[in-house]
Order: sequence, then C-alpha cells, then structure tokens
Amino acid sequence: MSLSSRCAVCMPPEAARRVPDRYDVIGDVAVVTLPDALLPYCGVIGRCITEEHRSVRSVCLRTVSVEGTSRTEEYVVIYGRKETETLHREYGCSYHLDVRSAFSHPSLASERHRVRGCVRKSERVLVPFAGVGPFVVPAAQRGAEVTAIEINPDACRYLRKNIRENGVEDVVTVFEGDAMQLLPSCGGGFDRAIVPTPYGMNTALDEVIPLVSRGGVIHFSTFTVPEETDILAAKFRGMGCVVNAMRRCGDAGTGVSRWVFDLRRR
Repeated sequence: MSLSSRCAVCMPPEAARRVPDRYDVIGDVAVVTLPDALLPYCGVIGRCITEEHRSVRSVCLRTVSVEGTSRTEEYVVIYGRKETETLHREYGCSYHLDVRSAFSHPSLASERHRVRGCVRKSERVLVPFAGVGPFVVPAAQRGAEVTAIEINPDACRYLRKNIRENGVEDVVTVFEGDAMQLLPSCGGGFDRAIVPTPYGMNTALDEVIPLVSRGGVIHFSTFTVPEETDILAAKFRGMGCVVNAMRRCGDAGTGVSRWVFDLRRR
C-alpha cells in the first residue's frame, strides 16, 4: 500500500492524493517534504509513515533544503520521539549521525556502493566534503589510504566516530576545516578523488585536479540541468581530464539533478 493510500483512510480524499509516496529513511528516522497545504495533516502523515516502516521512531518534516558550507537541512519532528540522532546501516557499514546537524542522503547509497567497487587496495584516496563518512569508510575498507576533509564540526565528530567503529581508523586521516582552504596543503599524488560537491561549489574541481596523479580517477558530483551536462563535459576536457562516464543520480529541484562525472586526469 502506498503512503497516500494509507493516509486516505484518515484524511480527506483531496488531501490524501497530494501526499508524496517518496520519503527518506535514515536509520530509524524518516524525513518527508510536504507542500504547505498538507501541514495541518503532518501528524497523521507521520503516524502513517511509522505504520508503513515499523522501524521508524521519529518522523521529521524537512523545512529548509541543504544549504551553506555545513550542508545541513532544517527539520521539525512531526511524529514520534524528539531525538534525531540515529544509526544508519548501508552495505555493511554503520554511520552514526544526527540528521539535524549532519547531511546524509540515503538515495545515493547505490552510487556510493558503485564508487566503493572502483577503489583498489593501497590506493591513496582524497575525499573532500566527507560528511559523516559514507564515501570514506567504504574506500578505507577496500584497503585504500584515505584523506578526508569536512568543515562541519558535528559531521566531523561523527566522521571520526564512524571510522573508529567501522575499524578503519588506522588508514584514514581527517582534517577539520574548509576544503577550499585545506586542499592546497594536502600534497599530491592521489590515485583517486571522490568529490561529493555541495551545491554551487564546482570550483572545487580546480583545486582537486592538481592533487591527482596523471592517470588517476576523479568521481565528481555536481548539480545541473540535463542541457548543460555536455557543456560541463567539454569544460572538464579543457581542464585536462578524460570523461569516462557521466550519470544522473537523483533530482535536486525543479529541473535540476545531481550528476556524477567519472574523470581521468591526462
């Protein structure tokens, strides 16, 4: 049964039809986005989500999208417990986080798993904008030596906890601070860079490319409309990269999607 169908039992039909069937589940926290017209029913919708996902203990309404250098969203708990700290499991890895203070998007799980499969043992891997570690931990588990950068103090605290509890503390170095300022001091010779770029920070690629060895790989994600992907690909070629692949990884707004480019430095 879809969420909208479940809600139709206890909501006016017209309102129930507007209930989105898609929402995120991060550990035991569900996150939903609702139009203003459904706000009077948010408690009912929250309860229906917990009936659909019995493991969910908190339902949060997303009030502000990811923004700023800390990449956090704003939430209001609309049903269940008030705490938003949780433990999220993904492809054998465990991540502690608080959804209110550290960004994590479960819809990117398959992309993170794909990138994990590309990492080779003994590679030196650079991960700016590391968050709580969803790209860092899998790469380290593959036998890579990982350098991670994260500006958000809360995310950095969870990142350190996650690398410790996933048993990869010995092969991960964490730098807390602004990646755009710290990248030039990271040295060079990286075999791979995984760059989950925040919205509007495409200039990070300018700093990353010189740090990757020739022949090395860069997994670069950005936000754009489909019509501009070829323009970006041409730009990356002009920056000294071969575009091995590009793929769409979910919507980010009206017409805008997250796109991932697999680049190889010439």
